[in-house]
Amino acid sequence: MAATTYNYAVGRIKALEPKLLGKDRIDRMVDANSPQDVLKILSETDYAIAVSELKTPYEYEDMLSRELKGVYDLMQSISPNPDLTQLFFINQDIHNVKVILKSKYLKMENPEPLMGVSTVPIDNIKKAIDDNDYRDLPNYIAGALEILENMLSTKVDPQKIDVVLDKAMYRHIFCICRDQKDEFVKGYFEKKVDLVNIKTLLRVKRIGNGAEFLRHLLLPGGILNEDFFVQALDQPSEWLMNELKNSEYERVIIPGVQQFAKQGSLTLYERLADDYLMDYIKAKKWESFGIAPIVAYILAKQNEIDLIRIIMVGKINNIPADKISERLRDTYA
Repeated sequence: MAATTYNYAVGRIKALEPKLLGKDRIDRMVDANSPQDVLKILSETDYAIAVSELKTPYEYEDMLSRELKGVYDLMQSISPNPDLTQLFFINQDIHNVKVILKSKYLKMENPEPLMGVSTVPIDNIKKAIDDNDYRDLPNYIAGALEILENMLSTKVDPQKIDVVLDKAMYRHIFCICRDQKDEFVKGYFEKKVDLVNIKTLLRVKRIGNGAEFLRHLLLPGGILNEDFFVQALDQPSEWLMNELKNSEYERVIIPGVQQFAKQGSLTLYERLADDYLMDYIKAKKWESFGIAPIVAYILAKQNEIDLIRIIMVGKINNIPADKISERLRDTYA
């Protein structure tokens, strides 16, 4: 039964993969003269119907939200293990919780937009936060909100909201990975946590904060332990590069940290980190069974949507093509 289910799901995925945007088409979009021209190129692809429904290029975010919702709905219908595939969408829930919570406590007039794709209905999140009653929310979110309710009763700190919710999310992710005994998904999130924590380390070093502040920010569950980052805090950048030389992160760390040391910019580091994670999932591209090719497709579509967003923002704001290219991640196709 499970084998048949996986065969069907992977078969659906393999039929969809050829429709992913390749590097050549992404490059054409980057070189386009206007956002309208970007959409013309997209209209040659599987995005044609979505593009035709746009009244103006400035509505592109609605199109991307619908595309992501389509991926989520597909996974809901074909995933043999929704506990694992949902892990790649719960960051949308956490984003929505952050926005609603900050709007309540900070009285924000123009909060960030909410994510339309949510494993927890947005109305449920709003009601729970308005009523301070979290019983209908997932346990990991409810627990984090109870902690924050106590914190926010004395002082409203947006950074604490982010940290508490992010840590709760990753603890939940690794709990599910352990329960499901899935090394591929666990490995992806371990690497992602390490790369986020390295970025956090660089920022904390730059502003000159101490070890306790760093410990407060570090996400749980990575391969590199907390003591490694605390030690690195008091060392020069060369120490970090030397320690991770010949490690799996070398191609991210060496050029990324060098650029940050010279220019104070994390743009290159972030791009290389995302490309590294893309290569990790590409390694499972040709597998024909199991959760890996299904997860790989989810991440490939999320990456594709991010690439379109970066290009559209660049074109709307008249950013030169070479500057847009600097921010683009590798493609899956």
